[in-house]
Amino acid sequence: MTKTILSLVFLLSISNVFAQSDSISKKNSLEFSTGYTNGYLKNLSFAPVARYDYRGLNYQFKYNRITKRDKLFEVQLDYLNSELETNIIPEPNPQYSKIVLNISSLKQVYKNEKLKIHLGLQTQSNVSSFYDWKQYDFQQKLGIAGRSTYQIDDKQSLSSKLTIPFVMWRTSTFEESFYSLGKYQSVLWSTDYRYKLSNNFDVKVGYNFNYDRLQISNAFRELQHQINLGINYKF
Repeated sequence: MTKTILSLVFLLSISNVFAQSDSISKKNSLEFSTGYTNGYLKNLSFAPVARYDYRGLNYQFKYNRITKRDKLFEVQLDYLNSELETNIIPEPNPQYSKIVLNISSLKQVYKNEKLKIHLGLQTQSNVSSFYDWKQYDFQQKLGIAGRSTYQIDDKQSLSSKLTIPFVMWRTSTFEESFYSLGKYQSVLWSTDYRYKLSNNFDVKVGYNFNYDRLQISNAFRELQHQINLGINYKF
C-alpha cells in the first residue's frame, strides 16, 4: 500500500510538472518551410533583356523570439536555385541562385485579446549569383517593418508582415552604389495561416510577395511570388 501511494504521488508530481510546462508561454520558435517560387527579373547590367522568367522550389528557415518586454526578434533565411528563361537571346538559360537574410526587431505597439501589432526596423541582405558565381549581385537594405497577428481561436491564427526598405547599398560585378527612395523602391509583404497541432508544433501555409526597382540607366526590376508550406516548433 505504501509503495502504491508513493507511486501515485510521484506520477501526480510528474503530471503537474508537464502541465505547468505546457501552460508556460513559448518564447522561441524554429520554422522550416518550402514551396514554389515564380519570379520576373530585369537586370540590364547583366543582359539587355526586357524580362527574364524563373520558377522553382524555395527553402526557408526562420527563428523567432519574444523578449520579456514583448519585443519580437525575427531571423529568416531564404534560398532559391533556378534558371533564367527568355526567348530573346538564343543561349543556354543562365543559372540563377539567390540567398536572402532578413533580420528584424519589432516593438509591440498594440495588444488586445485577439490582435497584436508590432513595429520596428528590418535589414535585408540579398546575394544573387549568375552562371555559378561567375557574376554576382549583393544588395544590403534597411527599412521599416510592421507585423500584425490575429488569433482566430485557440488553434488558428493569421499573421501579416509589411516591410518598406528606404535605402540600399549595392555592390556587384556590374557596379557599386548607394540608393535611397529617389531612385529605389521596394515592398516586401508576407502573410500566413497557422494551425496549432500541439503546444509545441504548428503547421503553416504562407504567401510572400517581393518587389524591387532601381530607376537608373541600367534598370533593375524584380518581382517575386512565393507559396510555401511549413512546420513550426515552439520552445
